[in-house]
Amino acid sequence: MIRIKLSTLLGERRMTQVELSRKTGIRPATINEMYHELIEKVNLDHIDRICEVLGCDISDLLKYEPNKKIS
Repeated sequence: MIRIKLSTLLGERRMTQVELSRKTGIRPATINEMYHELIEKVNLDHIDRICEVLGCDISDLLKYEPNKKIS
């Protein structure tokens, strides 16, 4: 499972979703879906813009967690 850590990053930087949307040019609804980890597909250009604005690496924004094995 891929986790999106946008809520953590915005909290650490004391930045709102609206501010991030304005600075990146990404629709507020898309930022909100990423913030709440509701998005199923991620646009690489969006990841690039978010990392640039937040001054972070892609590994700061996305985290891989192994899926739980079904017995």
